[in-house]
Amino acid sequence: MPRKRPSRLRARSAQPATTVIPGVPLATSGALDRLDRPEIRSLEVKRALEIWQRVASLPRAELSAPHNDWTEFIGPMARDDLERAVRALPRKQAAPLRAVVERADEMFRAKTLHNPRIDPSRPWWARRWWV
Repeated sequence: MPRKRPSRLRARSAQPATTVIPGVPLATSGALDRLDRPEIRSLEVKRALEIWQRVASLPRAELSAPHNDWTEFIGPMARDDLERAVRALPRKQAAPLRAVVERADEMFRAKTLHNPRIDPSRPWWARRWWV
C-alpha cells in the first residue's frame, strides 16, 4: 500500500474565510476563527452583533411591547453569544469587540431599567425591565 506524503497529512482542511465584523479589526475576526469553536466563529459573532445592535436600537415603545420575542429571547441570546466571544479572546484582541458591544449596551441600558426581582446570578441584560 503506498505511503502518504507528510505534506498531505499536515495539510489543513479548508477553513471558511474570515468574516469582517464592522468596527472590529480583521485580526480580532481572525482570532475568533482560530479558536476552533464553531459557536463563536467570526460569522456567528457578526450575526449576533447585528441582532444585538438591532435590539438596542429599537424604540422604547417597541421594547416594552408584551410578549416581544426580540427583547425576551432573540436579543439576550445574541448578547450571550457576544459575551462568550469576548471572554474567549485574549484581552488585547477582545478590546475592539468589547468596545463595539458596549456601544450597543449603552443604548439598551438607556431604554430599560434594572429589575430587582430577577435572579441576580443572571447577566445584567437578562435582568432588565422594558419600560
